Amino acid sequence: MHPNTNTMLIIVCLAVALMLLGFGLRDRNLGLGLMGLGLIVALLTILYKAYITFSSFY
Repeated sequence: MHPNTNTMLIIVCLAVALMLLGFGLRDRNLGLGLMGLGLIVALLTILYKAYITFSSFY
């Protein structure tokens, strides 16, 4: 496995954990914040993968 794959796997697991924790606490502001943070981390993972993929063409 490529080293970046391990990094992405860790980031995705962190995002899912944040979203699950936030979903459990969704009746509080903290829960909504954690769900939002998890969503942002998941989107950043997609952008990180795009950066890895498209920066290796030169």
